[in-house]
Amino acid sequence: MIPRVVGDLDALGREVERQRAAIDEIFSSVPNGALTWRPDPTRWSIAGHLAHLGIVNEGYLGAIERTIADARRKGGPLGVGPYRHPWVTTRFVAMLEPPPKRRVATFRSMVPDPALGGDEARRTFEALQLRLADLIDAARGLDLGRVRFSSPFFRPLRFSLGTGFELLLTHNRRHLWLVREIMGREDFPPNEGNRAREPRPGEGGS
Repeated sequence: MIPRVVGDLDALGREVERQRAAIDEIFSSVPNGALTWRPDPTRWSIAGHLAHLGIVNEGYLGAIERTIADARRKGGPLGVGPYRHPWVTTRFVAMLEPPPKRRVATFRSMVPDPALGGDEARRTFEALQLRLADLIDAARGLDLGRVRFSSPFFRPLRFSLGTGFELLLTHNRRHLWLVREIMGREDFPPNEGNRAREPRPGEGGS
């Protein structure tokens, strides 16, 4: 949720931890070799989705960190809510909520390296989640609606701190949903042995 008052930051912190736990669950249930399996050459693997999150989150967290430091240096603006967030990016964040209603084109700078392994992608994601949690705490007391920054990938898109935090969490949820979609495919390697065998001629009955 986009924070409306300072107390909502607690819910954002809990969501950070929930997502870290979700990644732990996924990695404990998927063999290492299946993490880089791709449904086809145009689609990402589980590791690819995590690597994409690493690229996006690192870019946004850098911008958020600089914005918080600048606001602290200037002494604000401060506030505990209710916050007023920009309408355009509020709608943009809502559009990312899973399940995906449409596929969104990815900027070339956000496309992951298909050779990146699952363990490396996981380490990067988890380190960035810890950094996100720290920045959520660091933003307490600032006006999360009036302190704003530009997207590091598309400068005209302006976020408040509150919509920036929720953007990252919603985008994470979207790709966790897409990862589970991969895991549910019949042709996903760990599932292939569980498919019902086609009956041979003469087997079965009507």
